[in-house]
Formats: sequence, structure tokens, C-alpha cells
Amino acid sequence: MNPRTLSRAVPGRYILPFLIGGLFASVSLGQTPGMPQSGSQSTRFDNDFNPAIGMVLDLAGTFVDAESSAADGFELSLRSTELSFSSWVDPTAWAYANVVFAKDEIALEEGAVHYVGFEGNTTLRAGRFFVDFGKQMQAHMHALRTFDRPAVLRAFLGSELGGDGMQYDSWTTAGEATIVRWSLGAFNSLVTESDAELPSESAFRPSLSELALTARLTGYADVSESSTLQIGASMRYLPDFEIHDEANDVKAIGLSNTVFGLDATWGWLDDTNTKGWTAGMEWLAMKGDMYGESLDLGGGNFAVTPINDSAMGYYVFVDRVMDKSNSAGVQFSSVELPQAGMPRLGEFDAYFTHKPTEFQRLRYGLTLSESEGQEEARLSVQYTLFLGPHAHGVQF
Repeated sequence: MNPRTLSRAVPGRYILPFLIGGLFASVSLGQTPGMPQSGSQSTRFDNDFNPAIGMVLDLAGTFVDAESSAADGFELSLRSTELSFSSWVDPTAWAYANVVFAKDEIALEEGAVHYVGFEGNTTLRAGRFFVDFGKQMQAHMHALRTFDRPAVLRAFLGSELGGDGMQYDSWTTAGEATIVRWSLGAFNSLVTESDAELPSESAFRPSLSELALTARLTGYADVSESSTLQIGASMRYLPDFEIHDEANDVKAIGLSNTVFGLDATWGWLDDTNTKGWTAGMEWLAMKGDMYGESLDLGGGNFAVTPINDSAMGYYVFVDRVMDKSNSAGVQFSSVELPQAGMPRLGEFDAYFTHKPTEFQRLRYGLTLSESEGQEEARLSVQYTLFLGPHAHGVQF
């Protein structure tokens, strides 16, 4: 539902509580531009444990034409199957869990409680969940506009970035049309998978000073009767990780790096809420220990040399909603990869999405990428089926 449609139906002094309440109750009555809907069948005042249960099946067919012959050819795959549970525990706490089968493995991707029993507009979130960074890292893969997350996010933060920890959220109003929200999080580890030759690992049982930290500040406002604008800033700090040369069994320890991000998203909808535009961008910078190189000291001795540097990247996109069933868009991302030589990757996506019903989605995509003179083209067809309600955490 568009916020301005809600404002026509709900008295003004109730609009903001309704909008923000949806963020932490999985019942999203209002949305910032560019975010998917989610829902739950249970209410916070139920006495019975009546969880909302849903499933998402995400299937894909791809054809890749790459100069690297290993990636060439067709592939049909079940990208993931997600089973989700969500429920109000009591009037002060809402909980959810997402169990995902992907790459022949079953994992609990998210399982967290949102406690809202404090005075004011504060929520404490605890458990396992995706980090609150920018506009896309909170979303699961099947909820994205494009087949993959933008290249800069994959390079700096990983395809998905979650961890075990706690997060403090709060919001306030600034005038009649603006909401300002901030969050602070602390996690046991936020080390991501990467394409680096030597893998990174988290420190074992970190002390309090070695916990990974996240922060986000964002504002959302109506800029006209038809359009909204959101601007945000995010940070992820990794204070202690290791790079391991497994072949020679040596490590570089006590490493750290920080990723900063700035984002802006603009959305417009017509009076029928069936046609619209969304445009956005996100710029990221990474600074600190980026990757490691193995050094032969002679005499059978080796060492890992960490490379301390900085890198930047960004993505921009434009999305057009033509009616309630069809949308199309383009996206471009460019990033300095945090690996040997710091090569630049450029990636262009064009996509068309058709929704036969609200429970099914077909997406056709073209992805063109180039790095170090190596080009790759990918055609993809993605079919996603939603069974029952689809529950995730904060999407703002």
C-alpha cells in the first residue's frame, strides 16, 4: 500500500505509528521506495501460538556465454527453497525464522525476535538476521529486483550478509512528512565468502572489543503528492579476522576493515497505485585489510602478507512499473574488486518481470559483465512461487 493511500484512510495522528509498526511486525502497511511486501496471519494480541507459515520456491534456467569455458552453457537449477515461520509471541515481541535449502544444504538463514515492549519507538532485535546496510542487504535473494545482488555489494559485503547478534532500532518524526530511523548492531562475526585466493576467517570466540559492528541512519519523506525520497548512510566494521593460507597452514591475524555506504532511492506512483517509477543508487567504500598474499620465505617457511588498501564502487538502477503484473528495469554496477591487482568489474543488468498472480513471478534477465578484458553474457529465466505469507525482518 502506498503511504499516501494510507493517509487518505487513517487520521493524521495515526499515520506514522501505522507505518513504523509495520516495519517490525512484518505487516508492512507503508513502504519506503524499492522494498518488497511481506505479511503475517497472526496478530500481537492472539493468546494462541498461531504462526504464519509460508514457503518460497525459486527456480532458474540460465545460459552463459563466457570467455572462461568452465562457465559456458545451460543450467537448470532449484536456486533455493525457503520455509518461513512468523508470529507474535505476546503483545511485546514478534519472532520469525527462515530455513533455506540451497546448494544441497539446509541452513537457518534468519531466526530472530523483535522486542517492542520499550517506551517510545524502540525495538531490540536479537538472534540471527541479515545486516541493516543500505537498501538491499536485508532482502533475501529471491526478493531482489535482479537475478543477483549488485556487483559492488557482492564484492564488499557478500551475496548475503548475516550473523548472530543484537540490533537496536529507533525512529522519530521530523515535521509532518518525514521519518528518521537509525540502528546499531553488534555481531559475533560478519566475515563473508569471497573470491580471494586465500580465504578469510572470523576470530574464534571474539571478546567484546572484537565484535563486528553495524550502523545505519536513514530518512524517508514525501516530496510531493505522488513521490517519496529516502536517503541513508550505513557502516559495517569488522575489527578482527584472519586470512588463512591453507596449503601452507599459515595465517595473518588481527586484521580489520570497514565498509561505508551512502544510498538514495526515489519512488513515484500514479493515483491508481498501479503505475510508477523507482530510481536509486548506492555508493560504497571499503578501507583496511582487503586480501592476503602468500610469501615464500625460503627453507620451507611461508607467511601471509595482508594487503591494506581502499576500494570504491557503486550501482544505479531505474525500474518502471507498467501495471500490477508487469515491470522492467536496468541496473549498472562498477567496483574495484578486493583481490590481487584490484581489478575493476563492470556489470549491466536488464530485466522484465511478469506476475501472473500475486503468488507467482516470472523474470527474464540479461547480464553483461567485464573484468580484466574477460567478458561474460548471461540470459536467465527465473520462476518464483510464493505459498502462504512471506515473513522477513526490517526492510526500510
